[in-house]
This record gives sequence, C-alpha cells and structure tokens, in this order.
Amino acid sequence: MANKLMCILLSVAALSLSALASICNLTQDQPLRVETYVNTEQGVNMVSSLIIGSQASMVIDLPMTIGKSKELASWVKATTDKPVVAAFTSHNHPDHYLGNSAFFEEFPDARYYAKARVARGIQSEAAKKVEDWSRTFGSHNVVQNTSIPSVYDYSFFALPGDENAPVYLFDPLSADTIDVTIFWIPSMRVLVPGDAIFGHDLHIWLSDLVTPALTESWLTSLQFMAGLQPSAIIPGHASSNSCFDGTQDLDHTYEYIKFFQGEIESKGPDYFTPTEIYNLFDRQFPGMVNTGSKTGLNRLNISAEHFGRGGKSRVHYQPLSTFNDSAVLNGWIL
Repeated sequence: MANKLMCILLSVAALSLSALASICNLTQDQPLRVETYVNTEQGVNMVSSLIIGSQASMVIDLPMTIGKSKELASWVKATTDKPVVAAFTSHNHPDHYLGNSAFFEEFPDARYYAKARVARGIQSEAAKKVEDWSRTFGSHNVVQNTSIPSVYDYSFFALPGDENAPVYLFDPLSADTIDVTIFWIPSMRVLVPGDAIFGHDLHIWLSDLVTPALTESWLTSLQFMAGLQPSAIIPGHASSNSCFDGTQDLDHTYEYIKFFQGEIESKGPDYFTPTEIYNLFDRQFPGMVNTGSKTGLNRLNISAEHFGRGGKSRVHYQPLSTFNDSAVLNGWIL
C-alpha cells in the first residue's frame, strides 16, 4: 500500500507545484474562494476553513473555547462581507466544535450541520467534554450550552449562486477517530479533510487508534484522498497559516501512521515505556516539539502516555475497541 500511495503522490506532484501560486490567490478564475484560520494556543492549532462564494459563505470546523470562537468570528467578518449561511463540523473531537455557540452568537442566522454519525457522536459526549475542558480552561472560557448540529443528509452542498461549484462530503471515513467527514471541492481540487491529515511539522493525534484495524483503515483513507489528486490540502491542524500544497501534509501523515503501525503498535500493548515512545517519535520526526507552540509537545506526550507501559491512558466516550474489522471500517470499498 505504501508503494501505491507513493506512486499516486509522485504522479500529482507536478500538478500540485504548478497550482501552488493559484492556491495562494484563489480569487483568480475560481467560482469559490477558500481562506484558512489557524486557531492557536487554546485552539490547539486547529484550522478553520472559510469557503466564500458569490453571494454567501460557510465555515468548516469551529474552535474549542469562547475566546477562540470570538476571534474566529472577528476574522470571518474582516475577511468577507458575504453572509455566513452555515457551519459544519468534520468529526466529534471537541477542538472542532465545543465553542460553537459563541461563534453562532456572532452569526445567528447560520445553520449548524454535521453528517449523521458525527452529530450522534457530538450529542452523546458534548456534556462530558464541556465538563472536562471547563476544568482545563475554566468554565468562563468554555461554552456550557454547546450547540448540537443538525444532521446533514446530502452528500454535497452548494452555496447560493454557485450551484456550478458543489462541495462534496465523503463519509464516514476513519482517521484520527471514527466517522470523519472530508470535504472535496472538485472545481478547485481543494481538499478539506479535517483531522484525516495533519500539518507536516506537527505530531499527530493517535490515542483513538486502539485497534490495528483503526490504524489500517486510516491509511486506507489516506490512499483514497491521494487518489483524488488534490492541488491543495488544508490540514485539520497546522503550525502556521501557509500556502498548503497537495502532497506534503498527506505524505507526512501517512509516514507518521506507518511508523506508529510498524514500530510501536505491532510490538503489542505495553512493549515500550512512555519515555521510549516519546524518544522513538522524537528521533524519527525531529524538531516538532520546538515549533513555538505547545501543541506538538502535548500531543506527543499524550500518545506516549496512552500507549506506553504504565502510562496514563486517555478516556474514550466512544466504544472504539469494538472497531476491529478493517473490512467494516472500509465498507465503502465494494
């Protein structure tokens, strides 16, 4: 599978490089425009995407805290005068939705959507996540009445006036958790995959990979995304708001997951100590804990503790251990 993915990446490398300049200036000859905002610090470097059309706009993924949600809203208002008609959440991790009510206070007419499995996941654990993160950030900075998204039943959407430039929703895919939605804009060849892909200079969230099937299924999802031949991929987390190409972040994510699968997961549970896991990743992917942000360091520490012998395991509110059949997880392959 690794060789097949590399062939796909090499085949689109020229396309990605030639398109990079236009990705930085999406207003040229494009019906839609995509702008990105990196929610730093308490936003754990989560990337929100703003899709702007001729008459309206929409947002993919909303940050975790009240403060960061207000910052995002201010940025949206400064970036476009088109009304925000909707916001979507790509998956049920709280850093992509928890502060949503604070955002919607600034855009009261915007509708809030997620695909069915994502919406169910949010509904089932939002109250617990509010309680958990209120202890971390303080209840004054965490929305206590998190909005629950309405189920979006369609496989695509179009902004008003831009029906010739639909955005497709592929789900449910496996990534850093179950039931992830990725967004594909074929008119621009832009992929917004949520946490299916992480920025190339960041450590990756692994603690939901509690079965080998979940790990293998994420790799299969990455192969599918590479086959779309995107010109630009907007990762779910990034260290900076840069011009995103179509291969670098996907390649990094694939290599990182393969390393975890081959060097750590394959050894079985409790084979390494947390310190040994930390050092393995730090040697294989050097420099990622010294980027000026604590996000990479925190994420690596969480992985080391979760998978290391005697470490502190993460609490999961979803029955992730039951997802142990790759054929079921990759049921979209006929």
